[in-house]
Amino acid sequence: MKFLYAQHLSKMDSNQVEVNMLQSIEELHNLYISLLCLILEIRENALKKNLYSKNRKNTDSIQKFAYNSVIKILSNNKYLIKEYSSTKNSGKILWKKQDEYIFLLLQEMQQSILCKKYFEKPCTSFEEEKKIIIKYYKNIVIPNKRLIGYIEDLYINGQENLCIAHTMVCKTLRFIKHSTPPNFKLYDIYKNNENKKFVIDLYRNTIFHKEEFNSLINDISNNWNIKRIAILDLIILQMAICEFLYFPNIPPKATMNEYIEITKIFCMEKSKIFINGILDQIFKFLHKKNKIFKVGKGLL
Repeated sequence: MKFLYAQHLSKMDSNQVEVNMLQSIEELHNLYISLLCLILEIRENALKKNLYSKNRKNTDSIQKFAYNSVIKILSNNKYLIKEYSSTKNSGKILWKKQDEYIFLLLQEMQQSILCKKYFEKPCTSFEEEKKIIIKYYKNIVIPNKRLIGYIEDLYINGQENLCIAHTMVCKTLRFIKHSTPPNFKLYDIYKNNENKKFVIDLYRNTIFHKEEFNSLINDISNNWNIKRIAILDLIILQMAICEFLYFPNIPPKATMNEYIEITKIFCMEKSKIFINGILDQIFKFLHKKNKIFKVGKGLL
């Protein structure tokens, strides 16, 4: 969506925008892996600090972080270990030879009243340990200004991708259960060929069939001239129609739910009602005309 919007505004060659899009996705993948590795780096340093500290009182929060069950499972993830230990990726992992950020985040853990509040509570379950780690990540790691500046200086799309990468990290932590095996899958947008193909196909088909989609939107929205629709709203409608018509494995209901959620995040409040109404009418129209073909039972 972001790159379709950028292509519309800049009128840049769509092929060049596609190159930029794939580069941004690769950056997002590297950033996501780096942030997971950051958690492991903090844990490794916390283990050392706890081992050599003489003041047990000051290490309570560090100790709980170091021996947290969720982080332990994450540290055994085969994919993450492979990414981190690979010499090929050594330049992509942000924390190698950047100990100052690890020490900074450990120090903030010790000093934060919020951390003391959560880490000093006795953990009675795996879920409690998970909540503590997510609280620490959200309240100490995400808002750290020096960390934000460091990442934004390194990546072309750092500012935009950082928020998404943080969300991916939090979802990964929430996913981990007591029984999660060491080979559990991480988000892999860039290296998963199926995901990569979906992104490229959605981008290309939306651009190629744009006029066809606009004509359909114009016919359905009787009281709205296509030029009066906000650009972002229009692109969301185009992408959703593209999935209706050209992605047989995606159920229409999943498409509508997904784009309504996107609308809630990126568009105005009234856009949600408008887009929901238009998509519902377009789906019914296309279905009545037998233009929607989906593979598998229950996909309609």
